[in-house]
Amino acid sequence: MTPLEIGLTLFGTLLGGGIIFWMIQVDGHFRRYSRDAAAERAGQATQMMLLIDEVGRLSDDCAALIHTQPKLKGLISAHTSISSLESSLDSEIGSPSIREAAEQLLVAIRGMLATHPTDGDFTQAEEKPDSGVMALANRLFSLFAELDIHGPKNLGLTALEARRLGEIAHELGEDAWARACYKEVASNLAPGNLASMRCLATLAKDSADIEEEAHWVGEQLSQLPDDVDLLRRLSVLRPETAERNVQRLEALGKATPADHSFVSGLKERLQGDSSDHSLAAVEAAIEQNPTIDQYLLKSRIHRRRDEPLLAIDAVELGLELPGGRQNGEAWALLAHLLCSEPKRLAEALKAAVHACALDAGGTDMMLLKAELLERSGRPDDSFEWLESVLEKDSSNSIIRSEISQMHTFHGRRTEAWAVIEDAPNWGGPELHIQKGRLLLADYDANRDAGHSDTDILAVAEATFREALESDRECGLAWLCLGRCQRLAGDIDEATISINRARRLMDDPMIAAEESLIAIDEGRIDDAARLIDEADITESKSLVIPYVKGLVAAKRGSLSEALDRFNEVLMVNPHHVRARLNRITLHLLAEDVQTALDDCDWLLMTYPNLLLAKLRRGEALIQHGIFDEAEREIRTVLQEQPENEVALTRLGACLLAQGRADEAFQPLNNALNLNPDYPEGYYQRAMLYLEMGEADSALADFKTTAKIAPRHIDALLRVAAIYHEREDFQEAEVAWRKVLDADPDNKLGRARLDEVRISLAKTA
Repeated sequence: MTPLEIGLTLFGTLLGGGIIFWMIQVDGHFRRYSRDAAAERAGQATQMMLLIDEVGRLSDDCAALIHTQPKLKGLISAHTSISSLESSLDSEIGSPSIREAAEQLLVAIRGMLATHPTDGDFTQAEEKPDSGVMALANRLFSLFAELDIHGPKNLGLTALEARRLGEIAHELGEDAWARACYKEVASNLAPGNLASMRCLATLAKDSADIEEEAHWVGEQLSQLPDDVDLLRRLSVLRPETAERNVQRLEALGKATPADHSFVSGLKERLQGDSSDHSLAAVEAAIEQNPTIDQYLLKSRIHRRRDEPLLAIDAVELGLELPGGRQNGEAWALLAHLLCSEPKRLAEALKAAVHACALDAGGTDMMLLKAELLERSGRPDDSFEWLESVLEKDSSNSIIRSEISQMHTFHGRRTEAWAVIEDAPNWGGPELHIQKGRLLLADYDANRDAGHSDTDILAVAEATFREALESDRECGLAWLCLGRCQRLAGDIDEATISINRARRLMDDPMIAAEESLIAIDEGRIDDAARLIDEADITESKSLVIPYVKGLVAAKRGSLSEALDRFNEVLMVNPHHVRARLNRITLHLLAEDVQTALDDCDWLLMTYPNLLLAKLRRGEALIQHGIFDEAEREIRTVLQEQPENEVALTRLGACLLAQGRADEAFQPLNNALNLNPDYPEGYYQRAMLYLEMGEADSALADFKTTAKIAPRHIDALLRVAAIYHEREDFQEAEVAWRKVLDADPDNKLGRARLDEVRISLAKTA
């Protein structure tokens, strides 16, 4: 064999041996691993059997627990359905369909309600839902809110299930849901169900809805006509039925002296009877059986007869009776009686504190307590009190709105917005109204800065309309809507809204708003009458003296107008519109330095207030400081290049400096922006006069008088031009127009006499 063959043979032998050795090793490892795997599988099988036995025991234990505690089955079912629906809603893949959500909700509701076997009447002393049910219910109502479900109408519940759901909702504080559940039962599922009607009456009573409570009490009486408690309650809610109800009690042999005295008191109130008959009946009942209720009735009669001291005495006597001091209604009445007595403010506050502690008087009493704290020099305590009320009942939109308004009054606009934005629900009109007020405050601030932001005004109007969608009978919403429409220049619609507000409520601010509309329409006498009407019943609002100042200024009573604006600024130095108007009055009175002082105060307080800069420019022109005046006006024009007022003032300033050629451009720009701006035509006419172009000046003066028929300076200029030209026929007409606008104008009367003499000589 050759060496190559020997080498190949040797290599093949070694390779074959290596492969055989490797296969032997692999086989050994495989056998070892097989033995280990078999042992591990045996161990796992043993553990699995133990686990199966344990699960079986747990299953048996759960079955035993469910059999011994049947409620758990429903709770588990409800929990499973709610968790499944929550997961579906949180899933990024897609939310469940309405049908699927409704099916899961129905399973959850029925599982939960099955654990609460009551009649669903929370007015009766039944078993309260346990903590497990309440926890599930809380999650369930969160799902309702997320799915935009506000009532049980389409949930497929039985009458009993709907009542139980209403009871749980009431326990959770979800009274809107409770009301919807019981109404669904009383109206559709089981008409005439007494339990539902009792609950609806109680819910209405808790929310101080007298009409709603009276309706459901009446519905109960239709089935239980001899129920003494219902008859007496209906008498309180619907006084016009009291006499008939007492007659029914007499027929049943259940009428008492207190019932008769109650009817007497109602007659005195409803018929305006000022005799002693009603009072005598109440006093007779007190003599026979003195009770706190009788003393309260006696106090109310004295109050209606305008006998406040006797009314206070009656309440205090009632409070001295056994248990009288625990009567919250008595403390509430005493607080109302004392709140108008400045010397007894501390007693009024004490009574309000007691009333609130006893949950009497409702939201009105809470607000009265806050007002009394404020009047007692404790504004921080007033604010803290309202915040504590809101913490206990975050859904109280009236309190939330009041807190927001307090923030607004103290200049905390961010906090004012935050309070209403944190509201858990917007069911009533109050928060919509407050939001609209904040938007109007933004609009006023922008307007004061020279920016009339119509977009904000449109949003505010939409907000007030949302309030009206919630309650069409809300007079305050109509009033605020009318103000929006007036500011937007829609006087006809504003008038309609204000008239609706007047039909719905008696508020002096309605007359004040009507007065502003009359000012806008040039009906100054009507404006004066209306603001005087508001002044009779409203003494606190700064709107009254402010509007009175506007009326006085329109009438030419500059000193009275100045006094009114001073009155406003004494109370609120930051009333920008009043200070701007006062600046104008000072300029008209040629008190330039005082006007400049007001301008400087505004610019120190509000550095970006363009109207203040413009007024300062006007004052400097009048003071003869033209360079600085021009700088102020040009600063305004840098921010608002299309401000026709600033352009006109710039033209007047340039004209006063003898720069007539430069004055034309800003005046023409102003008139291009607003062809109906009378002051622009007047200043351009003055420019034409300066340049000796009398015909052009006359045309612009006439245009000014056409746009503003009472522009006395333009009327005087027109008459003077005709007079100088000895065009006496035209001059006579022109001087008569001067006297029509200002009957006491001495120059006009003297020149008219001259014209008449001249015409008589040429006749």
